[in-house]
Amino acid sequence: MSPSMPESPAEEHGGTSRGDHRGTEPWLAPERADLAAQRILDVAEELFIEHGVPAVTMRGLAAAAGCSRATLYRYYPGKSEVLAAYVDRAAGELGAAIGSVADDEADPAAQLIAAVTTAITGVRSNPALRTWFTADAAGSSADLALLSPAIEEMAAGFLARITPDTDGAERRDRARWLVRVIVSLLTTPGASADDERDMVARFVVPVVLA
Repeated sequence: MSPSMPESPAEEHGGTSRGDHRGTEPWLAPERADLAAQRILDVAEELFIEHGVPAVTMRGLAAAAGCSRATLYRYYPGKSEVLAAYVDRAAGELGAAIGSVADDEADPAAQLIAAVTTAITGVRSNPALRTWFTADAAGSSADLALLSPAIEEMAAGFLARITPDTDGAERRDRARWLVRVIVSLLTTPGASADDERDMVARFVVPVVLA
């Protein structure tokens, strides 16, 4: 994915209808830097829902957030950095839900199945996240998910809980493979939720817990 995307007038979505984001505290006040960065991601999330991930541009995002493109670039050098930061934030939020559901299960196999199905359901039930896996966005979104350190760390951390005796390098390899399985099911869903659960039980559990 290229850090800077073409921004023709037809692509400048979301730039003029969000005056509520204007007139805020100075964007570059040091004590507000993290708040400003998170606000940019909040606005990006709104644009993902309204226009889809591919249509969102840095120009449109800056206008919607009520800042100049120069200011936006101080926080995020390009669209790929915005997307990566959004993925990392979403992964953290989803990880908490996954951990809570998995903790309710008694054995590692049930925990793994619960974790995978909860991750898939969590993405599909989130209006912003599910736009990442539409036909026109799935390819680049999948690449980003597979390269996200936050997602890999979350998967590796989960596997450390349910397979504590597995070698660290092996566990990390399994975590990367598990992320690929989840992304695959998001981009190419099974026939039903039960079908996906069955595939996870039959083909994922034996490999990850071997």
